[in-house]
Amino acid sequence: MTADFENLILKWGDKPADPNTFGPWSPIFDSALARFKRLSDGRSAAHAAPGHKIAIGWSEDFDFNAFAGTSADGDIIAICSNVPISLLLLFKRTLMFKATMPWLGGFDDSHVDPQPLTEDDLRYALERQPPHPTGDMSEVRKRLSVLMTTVALDWFFHHELGHVWNGHTSLMHQRYGVGVFAEIERAEKLPLSGIDRQTLEMDADSFAGRMMSTNPLPEREWLPPNPQWEKDFGEGSTYLIIRIIAVYLTMRCFDDLVSLEDMDNRNYPPVALRQWFFMGAWFAALSKDTGRDSSELYQMVLPVIEFGEEAFARLTGKPVDAAGVKLAYSAEGVEYGKGLLKNWAKLRPLLDPLKRGGTLAPVEEL
Repeated sequence: MTADFENLILKWGDKPADPNTFGPWSPIFDSALARFKRLSDGRSAAHAAPGHKIAIGWSEDFDFNAFAGTSADGDIIAICSNVPISLLLLFKRTLMFKATMPWLGGFDDSHVDPQPLTEDDLRYALERQPPHPTGDMSEVRKRLSVLMTTVALDWFFHHELGHVWNGHTSLMHQRYGVGVFAEIERAEKLPLSGIDRQTLEMDADSFAGRMMSTNPLPEREWLPPNPQWEKDFGEGSTYLIIRIIAVYLTMRCFDDLVSLEDMDNRNYPPVALRQWFFMGAWFAALSKDTGRDSSELYQMVLPVIEFGEEAFARLTGKPVDAAGVKLAYSAEGVEYGKGLLKNWAKLRPLLDPLKRGGTLAPVEEL
């Protein structure tokens, strides 16, 4: 099955965006899209029916961050054109604080940290560009901001890929004739219960964690190691932790309600739980693929959370808020996660014959 992105997105009622119209932003659009297509095509060639291809591209529409869809015409993944810009500005601003990754250096005594932003300005301003950070930083920090943007975009893409590959969009198309999962903004009411939608979102986050644990990324000899991380977690830990931090902070900027109230009417698990699902899947996959002790890997959660929460506090000018972390580790949060796993046991048999070649988690664990 093949599909042309421009034709397919128009059929979904949205508009394609031309990455060549974004001036200095265009290179990150081009490199990200080429990477998405390469990863998707490689997976299709290895696991799907001959000729299967997912149409992937950028959208001009600003009522969603990203969406995945399946119809009689094929599979599609669209990402809002403001997402790459918002992410690059987010990580540039994050790395312009002197207290962020101090081992990188790059600032003298005359450096002035950026002004704090509101949570709304950090939450992927889809109808406007977030404020640009002023000032300059070292070449290493500039390169790292691009790397972290690349990782964060990979998470957006792999999350949507999970919706397609694990049969979520096919289930919607087959059962309801509405084969689309839109992320965050689009207020389209799907004909699914809250717990079913939350379970599928958990699965998409976990799919992304599994895929990203072994995805190749550009060489990083230019990245100075964090001496403490390398000492505590072994050689190469700096690069691994920074990649997970990029996704953690990306999710943190959704800044949703830190509560398990009214979950029957919510489409997503609380962000803190989503962060845990993603990290858990990443570490479990890495342990399986490399034989590394899983308990040692899970200890990396601590520097990831510490960095992410402190960075978010600096960005907003507010004190560190541990409410999300407390929820994720609370008895209530653990019980909620178990409830999603129980519901997964009900949904998995429906998805198994519809999956495009994805790796559905067993019902015993996720």
